[in-house]
Amino acid sequence: MSFFLELLFALSCILILHSYIIYPISLVVANIFIRPQKSALATEAKDLPVVSCITSVYNEADIIERKVHSVLNSEYPIDKIKLFIGSDASDDGSNELIKALKIKYHNIYFFSFNSRRGKTNVINDLIEEAYKVTPQSDNHIILFTDANVILNSETIAILVSEFINPAVAVVDSRIIQKNLRSDGISLAEGQYMSLETKLKFLEGRVLGCMMGAFGGCFTIRSSYLQKIPNHLIVDDFYITMMAMIKNGICLLNPNASCIEGIPNQMHEEFKRKSRISIGNFQNLAIFWDRLYKKPLRLAYAFFSHKFLRWIGPFLFLGMLFSSLGLWLLGSNQFGYINLSLVALIFGIPVLDFVLQYLGIHLRPFRAIRYFFYMNLALLNGFIIYVSGKQLVTWQPPKRSNIS
Repeated sequence: MSFFLELLFALSCILILHSYIIYPISLVVANIFIRPQKSALATEAKDLPVVSCITSVYNEADIIERKVHSVLNSEYPIDKIKLFIGSDASDDGSNELIKALKIKYHNIYFFSFNSRRGKTNVINDLIEEAYKVTPQSDNHIILFTDANVILNSETIAILVSEFINPAVAVVDSRIIQKNLRSDGISLAEGQYMSLETKLKFLEGRVLGCMMGAFGGCFTIRSSYLQKIPNHLIVDDFYITMMAMIKNGICLLNPNASCIEGIPNQMHEEFKRKSRISIGNFQNLAIFWDRLYKKPLRLAYAFFSHKFLRWIGPFLFLGMLFSSLGLWLLGSNQFGYINLSLVALIFGIPVLDFVLQYLGIHLRPFRAIRYFFYMNLALLNGFIIYVSGKQLVTWQPPKRSNIS
């Protein structure tokens, strides 16, 4: 029994360290030996690919006009941009605003759906409509972008420039979170997203296997795009994985930037992360065999960056209960370890909650609380997933203002 508990503790600890420390370091070291590659747009506008922008909308009246203008006021030639917007039964005035914009811009294609079906269903319908206007081909780029993400004027041009390389299938952008605040969790989320962006950049540069695009704004060569299963919640990871399975290179260009507001309240982010967690386990059920199939670089990235993160709550529980068991079996050393884990996982988050209530905001404590709260959301998502109660429809979270 003692041997089993020691093995469980050691294995859980090693896997956590691998995902959060060893794997990123391995990419940093490998990146040192890779020469930088330059990408450039074709000089003739007529040679540029058509970009079909796909946006699913549900009650985004506060930002949809700014969103549309950020796409159509791009430095990329406007005659090469087609904007396909689908409203998933919005009832806040979004539809009327989009219809007014459609009168002004001839390249807006708007589809209003009368019943809630979920983002994935809307996206699939919009892709079919996009192919009616511009057939699926290597020279037709699909831009997926959320209604609440505002593109910079050069974003589309930078993203498209990477497709000069015919092997490139997916190009992701860097999403910058605006108006981060220390009184909630938006600052901790922003720091996490910044680290994730750097990690995905290194994955694309070193392995050509970026582990899932940020769904807010990314492009894919339409010849690599597969129909998304309608029940999926996290479509961006599915799209990226399918492209890599077809041997396409998936990367992130940090110079292609967008801005987004994010939730500042812990319970809002918990709901969002729980929903994402459900989608993660849906994707794991689809792609579990990629953990051992070739190419090994894809398996290495998938195992290290995603699989271990998704089972992270179980690894922390494994460390907690194995150290407790060894303590009860007489090991004082594991007793100290167990108490330290309890203080880290439960003590600091509770203390930070109390300090927040008193108006005291300590960034290290908030970061630790955020980290374990989000692991709790992962666990909650897993429970919902195995119960079969997940829904494909969504409710936009309350976000910070990006003005």
